[in-house]
Amino acid sequence: MTYPQELHEHTYFSDPSYPINIFRIHQEPSHVGAPSLYMHWHEHFEILLMIEGRAIFHIDSKPFEAGPGDIVIVPSGALHVGYSACAGPLEYYAIVFNASLLKSNKATDSMHAVYIAPYLDGSLLFPIMHRHMDMSNALFKSVLEQVIQEFEGKHRGHELIVKSHMYILFTLLSRQFMPNQLPEKVKASHSRNVDRFKKLLLYIDSHYQEPITVEQAASIVNLNPYHFCKTFKKATGSTLIEYVNFVRMNAAERLLQDSDLTVTEIAEHIGCSNPNYFTKLFKQYKGIAPSQWRKDALRSKC
Repeated sequence: MTYPQELHEHTYFSDPSYPINIFRIHQEPSHVGAPSLYMHWHEHFEILLMIEGRAIFHIDSKPFEAGPGDIVIVPSGALHVGYSACAGPLEYYAIVFNASLLKSNKATDSMHAVYIAPYLDGSLLFPIMHRHMDMSNALFKSVLEQVIQEFEGKHRGHELIVKSHMYILFTLLSRQFMPNQLPEKVKASHSRNVDRFKKLLLYIDSHYQEPITVEQAASIVNLNPYHFCKTFKKATGSTLIEYVNFVRMNAAERLLQDSDLTVTEIAEHIGCSNPNYFTKLFKQYKGIAPSQWRKDALRSKC
């Protein structure tokens, strides 16, 4: 579903290579019906951890009432808004992060492909509401509290610990809610298909600057183009074009951080002759324009 651009929120991340931010929302005093979260949507995931009071969050027009200890998972792209449901203090944490924080190469990481990727790309969705009285919720809450503690403490290496805990959270949620028979089916299919495409993936990694057609790619793995497109999508979770662009955007990210090349020069270097198209692609894959990515990266080093 597409929502109005005027309701689109661009969440600020201090370091674009580490796209997560945590907000502490506190209202005191509050009254029933008082806005606690204005209506908006974004490409990022958002997890709300209730601390005090009660609130009603409308997510894609469905209401969810949450109290202390409850967890609300807002899917990527969902329109959401929140109101106080109590006459007193209201406090909760909003953890906002882009899927790129946890992305891995699905083609070479089979466990990520099975347990994480389907939730990052929206093929599967976690339940939105997680009540504090549920036994499994205590574990999810403990992980989120460690994420918040590390993020707020800002000790050396906290970025890695936060990222690791978010990975743990997604894995625990996947373990709890993924359909029982799906993991083994995905794992077996993934293993067969990835072995078939290893030669091609290595070729793309070293020749991403060069154009490649479906016919050329299919010939490398000795498949006809039609069968190639179907099996490549199963193995990698993306089309050939999407996978090449994924590799190119990762290369662009490295160049933005480690070189003095202009955005136009980087676009040409990775095989995108049109700078405007490159900017559009980079925003699609990284959630931010390349020029802003570089500015934020430089700021984070200061």
